[in-house]
Amino acid sequence: MPAWEQRKLGDFGSFGGGHTPSMANPANYNGGSILWVTSQDVKQHYLDDTTTKITEAGASELKLYPEGSLVMVTRSGILRHTLPIAELRKPSTVNQDIRVIQPNSKCIGLWLLQHFIVHNESLLRDYGKTGTTVESVDFSKMKEMPLLAPSLPEQAAIGTFFSRLDHLITLHQREPPPHDERG
Repeated sequence: MPAWEQRKLGDFGSFGGGHTPSMANPANYNGGSILWVTSQDVKQHYLDDTTTKITEAGASELKLYPEGSLVMVTRSGILRHTLPIAELRKPSTVNQDIRVIQPNSKCIGLWLLQHFIVHNESLLRDYGKTGTTVESVDFSKMKEMPLLAPSLPEQAAIGTFFSRLDHLITLHQREPPPHDERG
């Protein structure tokens, strides 16, 4: 096995964000079907639906990020406790509180998602901004974050393993508790 090499997060993909289409214009929202991610949507590690959807008109000034992109909440009160991150399971747009990582490949995306999940607390401690009115993450600084990166085959194996494990945990959380026959 080749040794892991140190690289920056910025080497693993491209980065972006979004904004909020005018709420004053109902044509941006009424009857919309395009997913629009806000901080309230990033509650699990895989995202295939959003609370609010926007129209083609609302999305016209936004980038539509492809499935497999990672979305991270970088401005929200929730950052006092956790750094929410999820993989998009469907193409989506995002608001201004979300930053997006478009990984160079699917296996890099799976590996990065698991890295962020495992290192959640230290990432928040190292890249969280203090003393601001709203908790936020210094995403530009985070792009310079050093990572020890495995080879591509190892990234794929690690990402796949943890993705399957996460899926099994989700399935078990959905199962009803066993019924007690005694009483």
